[in-house]
Amino acid sequence: MTTAIPYSRSLAQQLWYRSTRPFTRPGHSNSLLRVSCTCSGQNYSQISHNSYSTHLSGSKQGRTYATAAAKTTRKPKAASVRTAATKKTTTTKRSTKKPTAKNAVRKPKKKAAAKKPKPKKIRVKKAPTKTALAQKARLARADLRQAALLDQPKQLPATAFTLLLVNEAKSAKGAVSAAAKTSSAKYKALSAEDRERLNHEANQNAEKNALAYKEWVQSHTPLQIKKANNARRQLTAKAKAAGQKISYRAIHDDRIVKQSRTAYSFFCQDRFASGDFAGISIAESGTLVGKEWHELSESAKKPYIAQADADKTRYLEEHKSVYGVDPPSVVRRRKTT
Repeated sequence: MTTAIPYSRSLAQQLWYRSTRPFTRPGHSNSLLRVSCTCSGQNYSQISHNSYSTHLSGSKQGRTYATAAAKTTRKPKAASVRTAATKKTTTTKRSTKKPTAKNAVRKPKKKAAAKKPKPKKIRVKKAPTKTALAQKARLARADLRQAALLDQPKQLPATAFTLLLVNEAKSAKGAVSAAAKTSSAKYKALSAEDRERLNHEANQNAEKNALAYKEWVQSHTPLQIKKANNARRQLTAKAKAAGQKISYRAIHDDRIVKQSRTAYSFFCQDRFASGDFAGISIAESGTLVGKEWHELSESAKKPYIAQADADKTRYLEEHKSVYGVDPPSVVRRRKTT
């Protein structure tokens, strides 16, 4: 008879050698194992009366047998049969493209069209305002006045009448016109002694003025005096254009280089020195001299031309030695060439 009796693990190990069928090792998931066996009732009763020692020896043998049986019952894994991969026979196809010639003429690439440069923006200059123009004019006038050397020493009264006028203006402390009328009346009523005294004082003042003026001029270079005279001429012209009755006298300096003269100026000097134009006005005499110069032959003009050339050489040398620079005409000629 075949029965399935629940036994514990220890009891199953004791009964394995009594059974005619092999035990299978129970799984680890359940603590209560079911062991199938084929035994009779007699065998069962005998098993229950076995001693504890017999059970222990049997359990040892059962452990070894169970592990051995478990090892033998395991089926070996089927060896994976590797199928030899069939080698694919690749057939190389010949390219049907025609071989290109090495020396084939390459087609020239089309050059990209050059981009047209963008037109430059023309900046329109704004017209200067009235205030800007006025400020510019003031600055130019200030520069001219600085170059004109207007800080020359004050002149003392050098005549008898100016002495009376200055003294009367100081005492009267009024209008100049009233002081001038009073001074004129006093001057007419002067005695000989008072007039002599005033003349002597005026002459002394004139000498002092000349000495002070010369010292002031010598304190500046000849080139500074030359530039000052140019600035004074410009100031006088601007004052005249503005309707002002102001004139700036040129500074007298013996060191100033005289301008070179022309051939016509030498001819005029000779003609006026001859005395042929005595009693004739300057305008009429000038017209006659000019007519004679135009009618003069080239051979007759040669002496005057030679004098002009010599005077020009003198001017160039003196200008360089006195002012330390070349004349403006030479500088302009260098710039053009």
